[in-house]
Amino acid sequence: MTNPQNAAPLVLTPSERVLLFGDRFARPAGMLGHGEVVLSSGTKVGADDLAKAVIAAAYLACEQAGAIRFEERQGKAMFGLMKTNALHVVPGERAGMRWPGGSLESWIVEGAQQQPKVNEFTQRLLCASQEYSPSQEMFGRLKQVLAERGVLHADTKTTLKVFTSVSYILPDFARAAAEQGGTQHVQVMLDGTRQQRPRLWTDLIAAIERAINWMTASGE
Repeated sequence: MTNPQNAAPLVLTPSERVLLFGDRFARPAGMLGHGEVVLSSGTKVGADDLAKAVIAAAYLACEQAGAIRFEERQGKAMFGLMKTNALHVVPGERAGMRWPGGSLESWIVEGAQQQPKVNEFTQRLLCASQEYSPSQEMFGRLKQVLAERGVLHADTKTTLKVFTSVSYILPDFARAAAEQGGTQHVQVMLDGTRQQRPRLWTDLIAAIERAINWMTASGE
């Protein structure tokens, strides 16, 4: 096993760092809504709150790298009687850049080729169909990818010889290596967008929230 003191920084995308160190980006879980346990600390945060930070980090990282651009486009609703504005993601000058496979960033760069609306494309980032917690459905997929890359350890258990569950653990050596890269640069990116580009930040978060709400299955 790798010695934590000599471990090189792991190759993690900004959105993956938000996921692993989620209590630095999301509020503690409340009485209502789903909670997500942060792997690096054991703290439980609001799942949807964390998902917004994870997805926003992925989009903004791709933009910062020049792989995508955001465009606000006009559309029509109510049989053409009302004009609407929607945020789209389109290819940037470095659209051919590669991110680790299975990461949200890699999905976004690929999906930008169709120049989709952010809220509609985010639905696909979350899950394939409506779920009671689309945010946690996305987290499960992202954790599986990190396990396949050796960042997380997957612990699979079968009960009654039928039901299989998987829990993920962030090993000490991986936590130490991830800490070398830290999260400060991601926090600066998110805070900078929120403070210096408030219109983009508001539109981006609103689009992500609409996607989460749309993909959340009703309890009926």
